[in-house]
Amino acid sequence: MSYLMQHLTRAPGRVLPLGRGVRVDEHTRLNLPGYYAGAYVRVLVEDTSRRAEKRWLRRSAPPSPQLVLQIADCVNQINLEFDLSDEGFRENSIFKIETLLGALERFRDGLVAEAELREQRERQLAAR
Repeated sequence: MSYLMQHLTRAPGRVLPLGRGVRVDEHTRLNLPGYYAGAYVRVLVEDTSRRAEKRWLRRSAPPSPQLVLQIADCVNQINLEFDLSDEGFRENSIFKIETLLGALERFRDGLVAEAELREQRERQLAAR
């Protein structure tokens, strides 16, 4: 396997334990050291489990967590919206993230295949 495979997984960023107001709070650089150029992914899922039940029961709706999925390269930034306010929005939000994960996995597989092919071709050129 190519030496590039070692870079496919990253150590997790900052993930705080349950009960501190967040379930996930992570800001991860997307490039190796020396290639920073500002690319990152920012994820945040608020933990609403500690909100006082009596307080939100009076409002007629459970609390909605803050949800952030932000992806940036050195020029562009996207913010994906997720909503848990009703069954349809919850189903759509989960579908959205599962679809994104699947697309990213397929992209990774194609990228790895092309990187390995490029490496092979460079070795062939160097051997000539």
